[in-house]
Amino acid sequence: MNLTSPNKYALVYLCTILLVVTVAAAGQAGHLDPTFGNGGIATQQKIVTQTTNFYAVGGAAIQSDGKIVVVGGTPGGNDFNVPAIFRFLSNGSLDKSFGSNGIAVLPGSFGSYGAVAIQSDGKILAGTSAAGPNAEVDRFTTTGHLDSSFGTKGRVSFRLSSFLGLALQPDGRILAAVQSFGNSRSEVTRLLANGSTDTSFGTNGSTFAPGGAGPLQVLANGDILVFGGLISRLTTSGGVDTEFGVNGQLLAQGGGHAIAADGDILVAGSLVNDPTVPSSAFAVFSYQGVGIGDPAFGKNGGVSTLLPGFPGVGAAGLGLESTGDIVELASAANGNSGAFGLVRYTPQGQLDTTFGSGGTVATTFGNNATVTASAIAIQSDDKIVAVGTLVTGLLHGQFNTALVVTRYLGK
Repeated sequence: MNLTSPNKYALVYLCTILLVVTVAAAGQAGHLDPTFGNGGIATQQKIVTQTTNFYAVGGAAIQSDGKIVVVGGTPGGNDFNVPAIFRFLSNGSLDKSFGSNGIAVLPGSFGSYGAVAIQSDGKILAGTSAAGPNAEVDRFTTTGHLDSSFGTKGRVSFRLSSFLGLALQPDGRILAAVQSFGNSRSEVTRLLANGSTDTSFGTNGSTFAPGGAGPLQVLANGDILVFGGLISRLTTSGGVDTEFGVNGQLLAQGGGHAIAADGDILVAGSLVNDPTVPSSAFAVFSYQGVGIGDPAFGKNGGVSTLLPGFPGVGAAGLGLESTGDIVELASAANGNSGAFGLVRYTPQGQLDTTFGSGGTVATTFGNNATVTASAIAIQSDDKIVAVGTLVTGLLHGQFNTALVVTRYLGK
């Protein structure tokens, strides 16, 4: 066999991926789930020649039947990736009944999906910025095909061009956060279940997002949190809730990786927690529902933790288990070695030392791989799904790009 052939590279790289090192003891919370994929890891990979043609991940969600939905981009023709939805069975294999062998793509487009929401009937909403001059929301059926009953042949386009957030209200109405590429305008738009604009929301269906567009979350009382450059809160009718923070906005450490829990707001970020060491750490901050810091959480409202062996930690997502425990996902780096990093905290903001090795987990994928953790989702049984991408340079200007889904025990 030719040792420089693409197939040989793919085989070697696959073996490298599967020889991961997870800092955890077998059978405990934080250990890779041996019932998922190959030792807890499922991958999709391809050899490409252009950096514009890598796999991309924009979000992940768990269906009610336990299937895992990942949105992003898949390598396509013309040296660009294509917006795509991947659906995995609970054992980590692609669901062959979905799309084409487990993958549904947006025809005639390039780029990637950046947000996902799953309706109560199982239909999948995905938002993209790269389907044309405007951002759009697309809806796919449970079998992975564009749903012709939604919008125009399954697609709803917005006049703004950068897509940043999706959320569903309990009544089935759809919230979408979009903004212009120049950040000069950020809006939240509400759609009816059929994709038409809900003109009862804001002004003719849209409202200005004062803190910038970003991920969305609907609260129990119907109010809407927008996790943009600042966190803002909107009323259910689309007005800015000026009782929140300062004039409806909260300047929170960590930015867009945030969730609401029991009325409070948790924000994931990274901090330099030792000024004498050039390193960054996991960090989670808690704010009371009115938009002020929670002094009862961690130390004066926050907690930070170093990831042993990895001085560079960048927040990638935040999840909440049924116990109230908080899991943060991060991209971790140490020279030419990268990892998916996880940490778990109690609801009070204390490091959970029963998780992984003293509270943290690092899953590595061999040297010289650029590792990007992108999304986290928590299953109903509290197992933790972390999704991201790997890129490794090969000879002759080639790259091995991979989408990686990992699953960890939560109990």
